[in-house]
Amino acid sequence: MKIIKKDKEEIITNFEVLQLLKHKRKIEEQVLLNEFVNNVIRYLETTPASKQTIDSVKECKKNITKLSNDSGCKILKGEMLQLLNIAPSSEVEVHLVIEDCEDRIDAKEVLKEIKNSLGEEAVIRDENTL
Repeated sequence: MKIIKKDKEEIITNFEVLQLLKHKRKIEEQVLLNEFVNNVIRYLETTPASKQTIDSVKECKKNITKLSNDSGCKILKGEMLQLLNIAPSSEVEVHLVIEDCEDRIDAKEVLKEIKNSLGEEAVIRDENTL
């Protein structure tokens, strides 16, 4: 999702969308919009975003950015966004998100940083949500 602030677009994570929608849950006289918002909230609560916190997202971004800078290859904004939204639980998922991962960054280290920052509960999937 994109948010436009004073001529500047900003991409936000599923966690940030969930927090925003929970904060603005009821919009007066907008029945269809309220139904849509509630459906989006219900969906996002089945994703890793429901287990994340502001601090865990910030820490994860910082740690992965540091890891990518140490390896000499910058993680793109879109890749970072997908890492936070998906919270990969395997190296294969990391490779699917980061283009040319084997040449750019150690997938095991990325996975370790995600698990440490976001927590095991945000990474491990419930079989019912797959």
